[in-house]
Amino acid sequence: MLEQIRRFLRAVPFVPFQIHTSAGEVFSVEHPENCAIVAHTVVVALPDGENAIMLSPLHINGVAGAQPAGY
Repeated sequence: MLEQIRRFLRAVPFVPFQIHTSAGEVFSVEHPENCAIVAHTVVVALPDGENAIMLSPLHINGVAGAQPAGY
């Protein structure tokens, strides 16, 4: 799952995507600077611009959006 997120983050041009969790939550990544992979954790900035959520790959069910080139 981490490699799939990396592909979305590196896509040129960048296309927004969503991360779906096992709890049914959906986190939108509108810009590549709004998401980072740190060690084995995905960090997503929340829309309020002041907070972020840390997601374990074990709880990420999928990534949705336009498929990046070379996918």
